[in-house]
Amino acid sequence: MYQRAILLPSLLAHAFLTSCKAIPPSLKDCAIQALRGSDAAQRIVTPQDDTYIDARLGEKIQVQRLRHLLFFLGLRTSEQRASANQVSFSSYSALTNTLVIDLGHINYVEVSNNRKTARVGAGIRLGALYLALDQYNTSFAGGICPTVGLTGLVGVGGFNMQMRALGVSSDHVLSAKVVTADGETLTASATSNPDLFWAIRGGGGGTYGVVVELTLQLTQLPRSAMVDLSWNKTESRFPVAKRFLEWAPRQPKEFTSQINVYKSTVQILGWYLGGSKKQLQALINDSGLLEIGEPHSQIGGNCSTDNSRVFGFVTSECLPDDNVDASILNVVPDPFAKYEDSAQFTYAENPITTSRATAEPWSRFRRLSKSFFVQKDNLLGDDILREVVDRVAQLDDAAQVWAEWHAWNISAKGNSAFAWRDQAYAHLEFQAHGSNDSATQAVYEKWFTDLESYLRPAVGCVVQLSLSSPSSTMRYADLKIAPSPASYAGYMDSNISVDPHVSYYGGNICRLADVKRTYDPDNFFTNPQAIRPDS
Repeated sequence: MYQRAILLPSLLAHAFLTSCKAIPPSLKDCAIQALRGSDAAQRIVTPQDDTYIDARLGEKIQVQRLRHLLFFLGLRTSEQRASANQVSFSSYSALTNTLVIDLGHINYVEVSNNRKTARVGAGIRLGALYLALDQYNTSFAGGICPTVGLTGLVGVGGFNMQMRALGVSSDHVLSAKVVTADGETLTASATSNPDLFWAIRGGGGGTYGVVVELTLQLTQLPRSAMVDLSWNKTESRFPVAKRFLEWAPRQPKEFTSQINVYKSTVQILGWYLGGSKKQLQALINDSGLLEIGEPHSQIGGNCSTDNSRVFGFVTSECLPDDNVDASILNVVPDPFAKYEDSAQFTYAENPITTSRATAEPWSRFRRLSKSFFVQKDNLLGDDILREVVDRVAQLDDAAQVWAEWHAWNISAKGNSAFAWRDQAYAHLEFQAHGSNDSATQAVYEKWFTDLESYLRPAVGCVVQLSLSSPSSTMRYADLKIAPSPASYAGYMDSNISVDPHVSYYGGNICRLADVKRTYDPDNFFTNPQAIRPDS
């Protein structure tokens, strides 16, 4: 059922790193030597290949995951660097003059006999992971977008629609295999290299080495109740958004929800983990949301986990299990549609299961994005919220701008490098489709710049930097940064107006820098906003 990589993950990455540090008369020759096998040349794409542009991109401005493919980018200097992998809309995992290691075909899933844990290839995408685990009547606390890669998700924390009860996705990682820049394959866990284990879960996972395998704690998610509320009049957007932010983060921990604010409409989606339709209906009745404007309400119960995951994507109903079309989850390793007029790169694009239809390729688009955390001790005032909602209506219809805001206030505890678990009240994300027209694109970019200038100063909290490890030669006691406007490291932002390290990693910067100095002192794995050895 499962498609294994041609080589063991550790052998692949170890061969690449050690041989490249030894000789390389040509990085391409080095990559062929590392990959080995009769088809090694097929898995290397260079700027001279007509598939280069397509293979390099995930969406038009991103490569979402490390996949099982090497790009020879024609380094112009003698210094080699590998792009650090995260969930990045800024294309930081496909930087010019870097080497990209693509692990997408390392997507095996091996479930333990007791079905409580699984060893998983680090390149697997979430949709494929969920369908593989379906065969064992179990699952993983992960996000809803099926094309997102598992390692990128846990590397930045991993918010999801079960998180208020179960925590972020990185809380459910038990161990990892990590190949470091010197070619060593290490086990990272609570008892083996615990500092590395801490850092790769929420501290920018691709920053310290290549994660090639994860051992996951599995969870049998219960049948649940789901809700879809929508309002089709512009004047409902602000009062609904105001009430949602007052209400949703304070509900029972089993209820995780989001609000989508569009140019003229607004929608709320919610997952009541293990709850019944009656329980969820009572929750919504008491919310005050149904008293605003003219809402359309769809509440269902006894929803299977697959049904819950595709709720809001392909259906707004809780359906009989046999009627649930979860084919959107059955993504191939490279799940995106052809890029414009470029030839499309393909390599063993096999779905995780043949018992379901394969997902249609996901359309690519030029994405603009901003991320803000609202902190518990610094909630948004009504005037700021109204202004932000009004701004969503300012761009033209082609921009398809929307604000996707999630209720946080997480109750589950964890011990990872994700910085904002205790303080985050809500996460505000703004997205839009870019334009190929330079003048229109400039208008869109200015909208996001103005949003940054307006909203960033309004969010944040005072952060106490963590003490460095006892072995460190540097001391950081009593350092404070105030204010610290927080954002999600999964949406790195090249135009952020504050220190990105503080915004993504809060008080964990110093400890993360210690880990970086230990495992990647030469900064081999990097991107423009990654933790550096000298951070």
